[in-house]
Amino acid sequence: MEHIESEFEGQKGLTIYYQAWLPDEKPKAVIHLVHGFGEHSGRYGNVVEKLVPMGYAIYADDHRGHGKSEGIENYVESFEYFIEDEKKLYDIIKEKHSDIPYFILGHSMGSGIAQHFANKYQDLLDGLIISGAGNTVGEDVSGFVIFMSKIFSKIAPKMTFDSNLDANFLSHDPEVVQAYIEDPLVHYKEITARLAKEMMDYFSILDEIVEDLTIPLLVQCGSEDKAVFGIEELKEHYKMEDKTVNIYNGLYHEVYNEPPEKREQVLNDLAEWLDSHI
Repeated sequence: MEHIESEFEGQKGLTIYYQAWLPDEKPKAVIHLVHGFGEHSGRYGNVVEKLVPMGYAIYADDHRGHGKSEGIENYVESFEYFIEDEKKLYDIIKEKHSDIPYFILGHSMGSGIAQHFANKYQDLLDGLIISGAGNTVGEDVSGFVIFMSKIFSKIAPKMTFDSNLDANFLSHDPEVVQAYIEDPLVHYKEITARLAKEMMDYFSILDEIVEDLTIPLLVQCGSEDKAVFGIEELKEHYKMEDKTVNIYNGLYHEVYNEPPEKREQVLNDLAEWLDSHI
């Protein structure tokens, strides 16, 4: 397996870090991975270790204001910047791998980015995969946070407040939770007013935009997800003929980072779905 680290110029000139994991032979398809809020591209080792030995290449960047990329922590001026940054990574991927299938996989906030990306650039994709997904960010988000984000997004967009994200409900694996809490590149406790408002706005219209999608879809979510919810409602709006919706009983938000005995089925389902769509 070859590991590559590089960067590109994102929207408004920010430097965006990305990395890639390549199989020893020519890859049979590319997975473009889009991470969630407050985390970074380096937290998907289980997906990498499952798919790359099977012949898949994986590319992933750190969002602006996240991980090793430039930008104010957990801030974005417009959600569109996330989407267009991913388009730039797509262009890099296609320069290197122009003749193999391309899939985008988005987790959590990244599931929203990936679905908006697919809606905007559907003709570029061979398939869409989402995990930790839904149409509303955080069932535990208080009315105060919603109010604050709406007001201060305009008058003080970089103001921060508690994200109300409980790391204990990301995974049943205590080692995953502890590693998340101690990771110096993870910043989940606070969110800026602008990012909160943009995220809620873009998730609120997912029901509408996904009805236009026709590409193959795989959904992988935990039934006990407490970070993003509404997948049961959102799934009714997927109109494509080729769709697979897996809601895993008892799993939390990060289905790829659950304990080995729980995540094995999730990763096997992912691999089998990909193999059947190339």
